[in-house]
Amino acid sequence: MNHLHRELAEFIDQGVIPPYQYSYPPRSTYRPLDEGAWNARDIWAKDLDSYQVPELNLYLHVPFCRYKCGFCNLYTVISTDRDLYDAYTDALCTQLRDHAEVIRARRLRTVYIGGGTPALLSTRHFEQIFRTLGEIYPNWRSTVEEVALEATPDSIVADPDGFGRLLDLGLTRANIGIQSLVPKEIREAGRGQASEDVIRQAIAIVQERGLPDLSTDLIMGFAGQTPQTWRRSVDELARLAPTTVSTYFLTVRPDAWFSRTGSYQYMWKPELYERYEYARQVFTDHGYVQEGSVRYKKPGRGGYAQKVLTFHGVPLLGLGVGARSYTSVLDYMTGSVKPSLAEVGDYITKAREHRLTPTTGFVLTPEEIVRKRLVLDTFDLDLAELDRFGLDAIADEVDAVLDAAESNRLVHRVGARRIQLTPKGFKYRDILSWMFYSDHVKKLDREYYEGLHHANARARQNMGTPVRITGIATSQGTT
Repeated sequence: MNHLHRELAEFIDQGVIPPYQYSYPPRSTYRPLDEGAWNARDIWAKDLDSYQVPELNLYLHVPFCRYKCGFCNLYTVISTDRDLYDAYTDALCTQLRDHAEVIRARRLRTVYIGGGTPALLSTRHFEQIFRTLGEIYPNWRSTVEEVALEATPDSIVADPDGFGRLLDLGLTRANIGIQSLVPKEIREAGRGQASEDVIRQAIAIVQERGLPDLSTDLIMGFAGQTPQTWRRSVDELARLAPTTVSTYFLTVRPDAWFSRTGSYQYMWKPELYERYEYARQVFTDHGYVQEGSVRYKKPGRGGYAQKVLTFHGVPLLGLGVGARSYTSVLDYMTGSVKPSLAEVGDYITKAREHRLTPTTGFVLTPEEIVRKRLVLDTFDLDLAELDRFGLDAIADEVDAVLDAAESNRLVHRVGARRIQLTPKGFKYRDILSWMFYSDHVKKLDREYYEGLHHANARARQNMGTPVRITGIATSQGTT
């Protein structure tokens, strides 16, 4: 038994829960780029050389929220200023036009409008966005298989007719964050405006309007949550029958409010894996299939196409302040990783003047391209796809991790070089993914979050020295 086999087995036995791996390298590794060193046209031209069948995911970020959830560390700002919404939509459409060449050079597969709470925008804002997209890519509705939007239950209940007009514009999926169906847990999450009754009303409105794919989520690990309250949320959500369900382990970060309350620690609770098992059993019993480590879908209806395609290596163009773009050259943002209304204003000004450039990011080497696919895409991956990016350079390391994963029954080997996760592999996928991280990425991630922790006096008072603040390793580099 080699040391990686033992190490992986120990992580599983300990019930270690790393953060959900939905991007690599994570945003925490982004650093300021040299001014003028990068421009979007060159980045995307180089990226195009890496793909034989050019495809594209489009992500449009709307950073506005009415309130901030206690667990959220995404790029969001609190604002209900309608004039600001107008100016921001104008800026987003200007940025879309400025990227017309990038979009036209590829087959557009998905459009996702995320946030924040994009549903705060008016119908005319969405009409403007879709009209602009039609100007630069007239056939987009023929090629795009998913048009998705993030919303809150209260935003839908407040304007059901407005939501219906979005369906008329071509919306195919809505992600409605609910987190729990237990009143105390909803309040704990900071979602007091979305009571359990509002959640039920929102789901009913969406289903009555005939949305093809309703995506909802639940979170394991809120303070005060018990196995009984978790089962209550899972059971009711299964009865409400959305087409897609995600179940997330709660991850507390130093830049989220929960780090300041004294009710949470950075250390994860191994018993949450029992809640994972309960949810998996209930949802599969209700006819769902597991699409990813956190996600279940109704066959033929549900799912999250943009995420699946991104994991498979299809690049993503992110527009809007705080949006991330994923290429084979550079993962980047226009703006910093720390949101502010001042930066939103700066984005609007620069977009209007066509002066937006990548300002923060991570330069991808061939090795990191290979690691990105391994971190994200072990659900079903042909390793031969990675040969042209230089898999040979780290082949010994990759083989050792995969051998350890196979011996711990996390992966199947299918044919010569294809790997697929087993059911156990789905459960512990984030542990396996972390083992493919480069030392460089781990170091940057740790430095970022430990820096935030150091600057957060209340978190330091409540939590002391950060333990397992990042991935699997502690600040001292042990597990």
